[in-house]
Amino acid sequence: MIAQLTGLPVHAGDALSTLLLALTALAGTGMVLAAMVRLRCAPTVYVLSLLLSIPATLLALMLPAVWWTNLTAPAQGLLLVPLLVLPLTLPLRTLPANWTATALELGASLPKRLTLLWWPLLKKPALTSLILAFAFGILK
Repeated sequence: MIAQLTGLPVHAGDALSTLLLALTALAGTGMVLAAMVRLRCAPTVYVLSLLLSIPATLLALMLPAVWWTNLTAPAQGLLLVPLLVLPLTLPLRTLPANWTATALELGASLPKRLTLLWWPLLKKPALTSLILAFAFGILK
């Protein structure tokens, strides 16, 4: 995608690999987020993502220079997951453990919990992760 920014012609494969990188990174982030919410392990995931974010991001950026196949873009996306999970762990670290149980006892269905409980809490970190995923997709 650097070629597009410099005005050089862009191949359709470049755009598809960027999209594949971003989708893989966001899918991996979503799976880690679901596991964090379900298992209540946000502090542990925070420490792991903090330790892995810089080395994994550097490896993701350097990967096309040493290994280029059809699986490079998904591999880069998976390597970006620790960086994308990091903003999402910040609000979940201090979340009371019985927050979802309280909402269930009050009769909140899953759509109500998602819209009234989880979306306001994770809106800004999720948008930050989305922007980071597409920014690294362009920089690849």
